Amino acid sequence: MNKQEYLEKLRRALAQMPPEELEKQLAYYDELISDMCEDGMTEPEATARLGDPDTVAQELLSALPLGTLVKSRIKSAGSLSALNIVLLVLGFPLWFPLLVSAFAVVLSLLITLWALAISYAAVVLALGLSAIAAPLAMVFGYMEGSPLVLIGYALAAAGLCVLGALLIPPIFRGCAALCRALFRGLKSIFIKKEK
Repeated sequence: MNKQEYLEKLRRALAQMPPEELEKQLAYYDELISDMCEDGMTEPEATARLGDPDTVAQELLSALPLGTLVKSRIKSAGSLSALNIVLLVLGFPLWFPLLVSAFAVVLSLLITLWALAISYAAVVLALGLSAIAAPLAMVFGYMEGSPLVLIGYALAAAGLCVLGALLIPPIFRGCAALCRALFRGLKSIFIKKEK
């Protein structure tokens, strides 16, 4: 497809974007295709290299802030008909508690997930501190017992601390990835699909 067809298809796919941002993106892709053509590519080669306009538009729309997407979705819906307003008002006792409940469940699951990750890190830290504290307590006479048992405990706690510490970064990265995926899923609700 040539440059004009590509830009027109991109314009249709980005119709939900605010007008000033839309024009900025179209100017960017127009310049990008022109630069590729100056480097010796044909227009169809340049547009093929950029990828499908719908895929490019999906990436650009998902990079927009959630507030912008919600505002544009509400504006594009236009005015509500009388029937829609009546259904929204009459259905309020049903849909509002369900919406609040779903939000509360998702939020509580995320809080629980992060609390478990932080608790795990605290346990690993406690093991490390106890590995240091046991020999010190033995040296200063705060603990009585066999020195071999205390040294064995300190080595076991240090080993568990090192092994446990290896899992902390992947656990926190996984929690962060889950939060990002959830937020992207929420944003995708407000991105209009082309009919």
